[in-house]
Amino acid sequence: MKAVSMILLLSLLSACQTPMLTLAGKQLKGIEATTTNFAFAERYKLLKLEVNPEKPYSVILRCTVLDGELYVDAAATRKWAIYLHSDRRVRVMLGSAIYNAVATTITDPKITGRFLRGRTIYRLQPVAMGEAAQEKTIR
Repeated sequence: MKAVSMILLLSLLSACQTPMLTLAGKQLKGIEATTTNFAFAERYKLLKLEVNPEKPYSVILRCTVLDGELYVDAAATRKWAIYLHSDRRVRVMLGSAIYNAVATTITDPKITGRFLRGRTIYRLQPVAMGEAAQEKTIR
């Protein structure tokens, strides 16, 4: 009986389209919105981040706002970080709103020192919906 319950639970979880706890999801669904900055994100503890626009992959991350800028950090081996390395375009979900953004790798020790050692730090900068498509791999 326990085995059947476990199989049913795993089947339900694998069918999820959005990230759930530590399980990744697919394309985020919500209200498309725009903003000029993410300073308001300090109201949130968590955000949902979608990477890999051609085959969306989304995760739930801690929301870190420093001096009005939104940051996320990743271990180098995380699948979403690998996707992000090849395409900087992301979508950020805060509450029920989804914002297009571009992730920029940060190396400034004043910022990186505020995160766990050995992590890659990304600043998420909002972009207008039409601009997001142009930002693929500009570095």
